[in-house]
Amino acid sequence: KRRMWGTMSNNITDIDEIFQWKSQYCIGVEEIDSAHQKLFSIVRRLLKNLLIGDYEKNKKTCIEAVKFLKQYTIEHFAQEEAYQIKIGYGGYETHKRIHTDMREVTIPALEKQMLQTDFSEKSVSHFAGVCAAWLSTHIMLEDQAIVGRVASRWKMDISDDIMANLISAAEEYMQRMFQIKIEPENLNYDAYDLGETLHYYLIYKGKDNDLYRSVVTFERSLICRVLGTIMCKPVTVLDELSLSMFKELAQDFVENFISNYKNDVPALISDGIVDKKAFLKDFKAYHPDISLLWNSKFGHSAFCIKTVKPKAM
Repeated sequence: KRRMWGTMSNNITDIDEIFQWKSQYCIGVEEIDSAHQKLFSIVRRLLKNLLIGDYEKNKKTCIEAVKFLKQYTIEHFAQEEAYQIKIGYGGYETHKRIHTDMREVTIPALEKQMLQTDFSEKSVSHFAGVCAAWLSTHIMLEDQAIVGRVASRWKMDISDDIMANLISAAEEYMQRMFQIKIEPENLNYDAYDLGETLHYYLIYKGKDNDLYRSVVTFERSLICRVLGTIMCKPVTVLDELSLSMFKELAQDFVENFISNYKNDVPALISDGIVDKKAFLKDFKAYHPDISLLWNSKFGHSAFCIKTVKPKAM
């Protein structure tokens, strides 16, 4: 029995179109683009087997994928880093750290979760979702910066007008990653109801031990559109795979903002999806320093952040 995701038809060719490589992912360096395409093919295979719903095939594919990713990321990351050194790329140190985190922290952690649960559907969905979101985001926003197609996110000039900087960064992120135009709707969003939404809380600790309470809010329709862009197919069901991808994308955006806001790379210490009631309660208890609301033809999105001292938690 084939268990399909969302509203995909039962035609197996639909699944074959999942997570396709796009020309916009190319950075123009043949050996790097070729390696990226190979990584895409591995993640696509994971997604296809997950959507088919064959447990034994999923388990075997995941074991092979983890083994391959461990080895291939060592080779590819080294190749990419060597190229950065060759051309004198200014963001080399940070880029190398991102690679190291993925290779030495993220992949082993995901593998551990799958092993501990005997490759449960939830753990496999989480693994596939994180890999898909990380790979597409990393190529579009980090690797494109190597060849100067976008400005390095880690070398942004932090102006005195943090609000304007954040608005610009968010608009560029949504346009470049998902071809979605967003516009500021409220620069002092006070947590009013936006309909069917998902609230994702993330708490980070900075080098000075300040804590950053942040929340990313998306209307369900916008989440589906964003994930559909990555998957190359309509997404209508927010399952474990979808939520894992959404969380990875949200973490990437929030960490980028905090790193520029405080000139630091923060550590995530707590996160979770909460309902509207919990969101409103927390909003009132820790009224954010920054609370922005954007609108698009696909729905609303909001970002709130509050800097607090540990004792205030």
